Amino acid sequence: MRKAKESNAVYQHVRRAIQAGKFRVGDRIPTERELAADFKLSRPTISRAIRRLVEEGVISRNGKGGSVVRATPSKESLTFGAILWGLSRQHQEESPFGAAGNEILYRASLENWSVLLHDPTWSDDPTEAGLTSRYSTIARDLIARRVAGVFLMPQEILADQSVSASSAVVNDFKDAEIPVVLIDRDIVRFPARSSLDLVGIDNFGAGFALAEHFIKLGCRRIDFLAYHTRVPTQESRIAGYQRALEFHGIRCDPAAIHHGNLFDREFVLSTLRRRRPEAVLVVSDSRAAHVMHFALADGIKVPGDLRIGSFDDLASAALLPVPLTTMRQPVAGLGYLAYRTMLQRIEEPKLPPIRTELTCELIVRASSGAPVRVKAGR
Repeated sequence: MRKAKESNAVYQHVRRAIQAGKFRVGDRIPTERELAADFKLSRPTISRAIRRLVEEGVISRNGKGGSVVRATPSKESLTFGAILWGLSRQHQEESPFGAAGNEILYRASLENWSVLLHDPTWSDDPTEAGLTSRYSTIARDLIARRVAGVFLMPQEILADQSVSASSAVVNDFKDAEIPVVLIDRDIVRFPARSSLDLVGIDNFGAGFALAEHFIKLGCRRIDFLAYHTRVPTQESRIAGYQRALEFHGIRCDPAAIHHGNLFDREFVLSTLRRRRPEAVLVVSDSRAAHVMHFALADGIKVPGDLRIGSFDDLASAALLPVPLTTMRQPVAGLGYLAYRTMLQRIEEPKLPPIRTELTCELIVRASSGAPVRVKAGR
């Protein structure tokens, strides 16, 4: 069974290379010896793959001259799976990733291919009941349909975990020989990295850039408001924020990082009253919106008493009572590069893991305020 799967992988590789125009009619393809060396497989395994292509009329053997392309095979009809947060109607305003799913769908449609889009979440609570079960149900369905690959946004890593619960479905896809491209986050806790392809943003750089923006405005007491979970993207942003403080000679106080429920008014206000920061960085726009509303309702002026910055640049960020300074995620770019990465993984399954990080753009709005004026004589 294993040799049959290995032979099929070589068959698919050569067939798709011819489809893609890497080898045209009349061109010689790599010899069986060369393919055996590239794939680290036996000559008989390679020979079975070549024989299938000969039987299909795609190539012809040419003695010692090797095998020559005889005809371009018809294009396969591929179907992909996608398991992404924020696709469902009730989440689209609170998640940037609907755009990533739409971009994947659009790119596949240009090839007349299909994408089965799934959102396993019923809320944005990573601890919601049944979430892991829904991931498993979707995965079983995609495996049964024999999809060509899966774009996966894994479950967040909870406080008592070192690995995402989604590692179980990743293993199921691996057993079914279905390639997986992770989107946005890894399945292991930062700073560890898995061996999977991943397309996301440079969260460390985004955290650094946002913190530096407030530092250059004159802020020195800058706190970070974070989820109670330990999702890798968040932890990387925090690491970037900490590095910016250190880079500018500001002591990095561990007590300035707060993990909690940012939809909880009492948690947010008690933190702000106790710490009295000049600025806060909030892990996402949707959370920052609540922080801003809580602060304003409590008489805290934004940006006069408290400056606020965040990440994502949702459509609603510019429409808040005080327009929000934020790091814009290039989500359409995430979808496009995830799609290209998937095609490359299918084409060249032996490639080392591919990791792509896109740069965010700082969008400055009123919530970050004006530079601090230093009084004469100080």
